[in-house]
Amino acid sequence: MREETTRVRDQIRKYAGFLLLLALLAVVPIGIARHLLSESREDALVPDKPNYLSHQYPPAGDAELTPRLARLLEENMQRVDEVPRTFLARLPENLPDIRDAKRRKQQFVSAMLPIILRANELIVADRGRLLDIRTRIESDGAAGKRQRNWLERIARTHRIELSTPATVDEIDALLFRVDVIPPSLALAQAAMESGWGTSYFAQQGNALFGEWTWNEEEGILPRQRDVGKTHRIKSFEYLLDSVRSYMVNLNRHNSYRDLRLRRAELRDHNLVVTGSALAPSLIDYSERGSDYVSDILSIIDYNDLDGLDSASLAVTTQESR
Repeated sequence: MREETTRVRDQIRKYAGFLLLLALLAVVPIGIARHLLSESREDALVPDKPNYLSHQYPPAGDAELTPRLARLLEENMQRVDEVPRTFLARLPENLPDIRDAKRRKQQFVSAMLPIILRANELIVADRGRLLDIRTRIESDGAAGKRQRNWLERIARTHRIELSTPATVDEIDALLFRVDVIPPSLALAQAAMESGWGTSYFAQQGNALFGEWTWNEEEGILPRQRDVGKTHRIKSFEYLLDSVRSYMVNLNRHNSYRDLRLRRAELRDHNLVVTGSALAPSLIDYSERGSDYVSDILSIIDYNDLDGLDSASLAVTTQESR
């Protein structure tokens, strides 16, 4: 009898342990997921990181993208100041079907302007962190550990070699590269390279600026690639990623050093950095050279895009960033 009682008690303990294990297996993943979600949300809401959760897909058919922005653009492009924070993940699929050129351009600008301004906003945040680090180095002789980790990432992105510890001159070299691109210039180049958002690459892969890649996993095979060529057109999951990649390209590639010099010169004289002022420095962006520059300037002038260089995103809570 005593042996039977002991056996039953052992079975109950095993069963209870099994139930406890099941409970832990159910609760632990939830706890981990909640922790990861909390951390990812916290990261997403800081000013210098994009919150992709706020990026939406464009409406189907002929529905207006951002009625308020479209109305502002139609009334007077020179007075667009507070641009709605409507960030699209991709371009509207109906852009190639819009026959009215003015309306197609308006839809394209409505989709792209907030994205371009957001990319510049992120650059401004990076510049702020660089200036803080510069001050820290001047006062303490070195950046903090967390600052150093971030500094190494942004230096690697912009191809600047850092000493240990980093110097003020190296921070200045980064500030020379980490700077905004005028919206008019980004819009004009995106319009030129993507046919105002109608090209196959723009529609299929958010490839707005014709950037090349040799990575088969992140590019689209050109339909008429020359024999012997192995490049692809770099594609992106989000429009913002495409714009940010384009801006990094202008800010670090040796071919665009004159653009960065011109931008710094304008800043030193407290002048507005406009697309028209920087466009002549893009002579190496295309094999067409000066003809390409002339076309970019024509797009800016004909469509009054220079008026958008003073535009900014509407001030709102971080949750919508």
